Amino acid sequence: MKGELTFDVEGERYVLFLGNAAQCAIEEQYDVGFFAVVTDAMPNVAPHVAVNPELYPEEVLAASRSLRMSVLRDLAWHGLRRQHPDLTLDGVSDLIDAMGQAAFGELIGKAIFATRDTGAGTDAKPGKPATRARPPLPASRGSACNGDHRRT
Repeated sequence: MKGELTFDVEGERYVLFLGNAAQCAIEEQYDVGFFAVVTDAMPNVAPHVAVNPELYPEEVLAASRSLRMSVLRDLAWHGLRRQHPDLTLDGVSDLIDAMGQAAFGELIGKAIFATRDTGAGTDAKPGKPATRARPPLPASRGSACNGDHRRT
C-alpha cells in the first residue's frame, strides 16, 4: 500500500502505515485532529528535517529538546497495529530502544511525511489517471424525487 514503510529490527520485519485507520485512532485517542497531534509531538521540526535528519544535524539537535517521545511512540503503535495487532505499547518502546532513537526518529518522520501522499481522494490505479467526480444531475421538473408528479 502506498505510504507503507517496511523495516527490520533484530531479525523481525515490521510494516508501519499511518493510513486512515491509524490517523482516526490517533484522533480518537487525543480528541484533536491528526496533524494537530503531529504538530504537538514535533513542534519545532520542519517536514524536510524529519524526513532527512542526517542532512540537518543542527536542526535535529535543536528540535530534539521539544520532541514528545510518548506521542511519537503512540503514532508508531497505531501505525503498526494493522499488520501487528498483538504489538503492545511496551513492545513498541522495545522496538524503539532496539533500533535507537535516531533511526526511530527518521522512520516516524518518513511515515508522517508519507501521510501527505497516501493517495487519499483518488480512485486511480497506478499508472491510470484519477476519475473526475461527476457533477450532480439536475433535478428534472415533474420528477417523483421532488414531490411534483405533474408532467410538464
